[in-house]
Amino acid sequence: MKIPGNFVTYSLLILVLSLNACGGLTQSNKPAMKTWWLEPYTDITPVGSAVPDLFLSVSVTVVPGLDTDRILTLSDNAELNQYSAARWAENLPELLASLTSRTLESSGRFQVVSARAANREQSCNLHLDLHEFFADLNPSGQTTGVRLAVNGRYQCGSAEAVSLRVSASIPVQSNRMDVIVAAFQRAMDTVMQEILLEIPAGQQYQDLSDR
Repeated sequence: MKIPGNFVTYSLLILVLSLNACGGLTQSNKPAMKTWWLEPYTDITPVGSAVPDLFLSVSVTVVPGLDTDRILTLSDNAELNQYSAARWAENLPELLASLTSRTLESSGRFQVVSARAANREQSCNLHLDLHEFFADLNPSGQTTGVRLAVNGRYQCGSAEAVSLRVSASIPVQSNRMDVIVAAFQRAMDTVMQEILLEIPAGQQYQDLSDR
């Protein structure tokens, strides 16, 4: 049986369109999402006993725009954006709380517990408010550095609260994500060191130990 040429052409066209449609379901021009990791600052010589006497709860809030797991950028005209296909392992409030808790435990000065468990006589509270956590871009879209800024409040028992204000700025000479994340790690290490230095280790500890 002779098949008309236009029928064959039409059938081939349908087949090609179908294959392209199926390919679109499994392929994408978008780059794969990559998750990036930050470590707590642990280059600390532990002090005190093996089991710290002070219980510490850590809470974190962020300013609007920072409650995300995306790696954010800020242009010179104040446009907040993000790197495509790049994110942190957790949203920033949870990420900062985890990094801070693990850093303070590594110091040997605290046993980090939940806010409910910290309602004991010998307990301290550290609240952090994250104001900056992004990379700066120049007018041509190149990354020039990363910035972190945190305000906080630290209190042990009924002792007077201590206000914290720490920040870090690290220059970056590349748009490679691994270089940018390494700069965030350096900035986070700097902020954690400053928090450890600003948390008092004198009278407030004595106030609690005397109870």
